[in-house]
Amino acid sequence: MCGRYSAAGTLDELAKLIDFVCRAPFFAPRYNFAPRQQAPVIVLVNGEPTLKPMRWGLIPAWAKDESIGDKLINARAETVSEKTSFKKPFEFQRCLVVADGFYEWQLSGRARTPFRFTMKDKSFFCMAGIWEKWIKPPAHGEFIFDDEGDTPAPSRVFETFSIITTEANPMVAAVHERMPVILQNQHLQWWIDDRRNGEAVKFMLRPFDAGEMDCSRVSPLVNNAKNDSPDCIKPA
Repeated sequence: MCGRYSAAGTLDELAKLIDFVCRAPFFAPRYNFAPRQQAPVIVLVNGEPTLKPMRWGLIPAWAKDESIGDKLINARAETVSEKTSFKKPFEFQRCLVVADGFYEWQLSGRARTPFRFTMKDKSFFCMAGIWEKWIKPPAHGEFIFDDEGDTPAPSRVFETFSIITTEANPMVAAVHERMPVILQNQHLQWWIDDRRNGEAVKFMLRPFDAGEMDCSRVSPLVNNAKNDSPDCIKPA
């Protein structure tokens, strides 16, 4: 699975990877993204790649409670087109999850040793994601619409995402059996193009070339989601 990742670069560095319109209220370096947190993703809006924040942990549109998102932080590449929670988003609601590294833990007895995986040049990359919009249902007698009476209040609208995972490449497999799907740079625009259905992008759901990646053991600081500092990514 992929349960933590980092995006410690700047917008200028991200712009070298893909041109985008920025609708994020802020973009600061982050060293330890965790589920339920807001994170920057790129989606297609009016035909333009657009950077905006979404909450990590996909909540299906039909869900009655937001807690289901805690179980849907990842979607397996092998079944993403079949699972009820993921089938519709995979068809036409795909996103790019911006990162410069992801973490996996090696288990040895009770010990959990964290490792960080990056590109060799430590540049940004994009993980394959899917997203969904969820409107929090009203409690009994509760009014959920805005002053106009026909649009749900913004506080009730959640945009959420899940990261697609695949089998690990040889580098990651030494630590964990799964890894996020990392997209080739030439496929980024294709992935978010909602004119192409899921079948047209399935060929992208494969392990990334280990020869283009690097790995380092990092501090146990990343074990706690409250820790979000440059010390999280320093080699141990």
